[in-house]
Amino acid sequence: MVIVTISRLVGSFGDVIAAIVAKQMGLQLVGRQQVHELAQSCDREYDDACLVYETELGPTFWERIFFDRPAYTSLFQALNFEEASRGNVVLIGRGAQIVLRDIPGVLKVRTVAPMSVRIKRIMERYDISSEEAEEFIRKYDHERDNLARSIFRQDENDPALYDLVVNTEHFSSADAAQIVITAAEKMEKVPDPEEIQEKLRSMALAKRVEALIRKKLTSAIARNVEVVANSYGVLTITGRIRSLKEKGSAGELAAAHAGVTKVNNDLKVTEFSFGV
Repeated sequence: MVIVTISRLVGSFGDVIAAIVAKQMGLQLVGRQQVHELAQSCDREYDDACLVYETELGPTFWERIFFDRPAYTSLFQALNFEEASRGNVVLIGRGAQIVLRDIPGVLKVRTVAPMSVRIKRIMERYDISSEEAEEFIRKYDHERDNLARSIFRQDENDPALYDLVVNTEHFSSADAAQIVITAAEKMEKVPDPEEIQEKLRSMALAKRVEALIRKKLTSAIARNVEVVANSYGVLTITGRIRSLKEKGSAGELAAAHAGVTKVNNDLKVTEFSFGV
C-alpha cells in the first residue's frame, strides 16, 4: 500500500507532480472531484467548513472568530483519514501531511520554488502580468497557510512535517515526479497494509463522532472531549464535560451515529458551583 501526500506552494508544479506520480505508480489521485464528493457527504450543518476543505481557501481574520472551533478540526481530520483509508492514493493539500504524520508508510512531500520562478510560471499559465501573478501567488499561499494555522495550529512551512522537500526550480515536473516515485518505492513498507487501512477507517469514524459532539454540545462545552477508536465501530469518549446530563448527551450522540456499535463513555464530569 502506498499513500503519498503532496503539499505545495502555488507555482511549484505540485498538482502536476501529484498527477504524474499517481499515473505512473497506478495510484488513485484524490483530486477536486473526489474531494467534492467527500465534502458533500458532510452533515449539512458543516456546509461552510466543508466548502473551505474543498477549496482550500481558509477563513479571513474576522471569519476565524466564528470558524475557529474544535468541531471543525475534528471534521477535517476525519475527512483526511477517510481519504487515506482508500489505500494506494495521492492526496493533495488540505492538511493531509499534518493529520497523517503519525501513520506508518505515508510519504509526506512538499514542493517549493523561488518566488521569481513561480511568478514566471503563473504569468505563462494564465497570460497575466508579473504584478498580477505575484498577487495571485501571495493570495493563495496565504489562504492555504491560513487554513493550516486556523484548523490544525500548524505552520505548513515547517520542514519537520515532510519526508521530502523538492525545490522544482531546476527540475521539470516529470523529473520532480520521478524523485517522489523513487522515494515512495524506497520508503519502508508497512507489514500489514490492511491493518493500517482498518485503523484509518476507525480513526475517521471516531473523528466524525468527535466533530458531532463538539458541534451539538458547542465547543465551549465539549472542546475537551475526545473520541478514540478501539476498533471499527467501538469507540471510547474521554476528556472533561460540565455535567452528567452533558455526559449522557455525548454518549447518546455517539451511539446514534452510523457505524458505531459500542460506546465506552469515560468522560469526567467537572461540576462548577459558585457562591459560599
